[in-house]
Amino acid sequence: IVTKVDRSTDRVTIEGVNVGPKRYPAIPERGIKGRVIQRERPVHYSTVNLVDPVTGLPTRVFRKYLEDGSKVRVSKKSGAIIPRPDVLSERRRPLNSTVTESCTNSDEDVWEFTYVPPADEEEGEVSA
Repeated sequence: IVTKVDRSTDRVTIEGVNVGPKRYPAIPERGIKGRVIQRERPVHYSTVNLVDPVTGLPTRVFRKYLEDGSKVRVSKKSGAIIPRPDVLSERRRPLNSTVTESCTNSDEDVWEFTYVPPADEEEGEVSA
């Protein structure tokens, strides 16, 4: 089971796979002892296979077009179609389509000058 996906580094963390020690140092001032905890470490996504729905074993996948034109994933071992999860049909980040009252519809409001630079007393001087 994939527990975490890091798209920026193309890595996934899988439950019970690639487990290694994580060492936490002692803090004598606080009275905390040092300890070693076993944690799952991330692996590159290319080393992860999908599970064949028929055999329950890891399998490679190829893509195939059905008669209706939809593209599906097919198992190399059994030839069964592997459905995509429902989570992938939703966007992770929603589109920014919020419309507020401050949005304008007229071009005159867009081209209106709203910033007036401060006027210097003498035009030749530069204020610091």
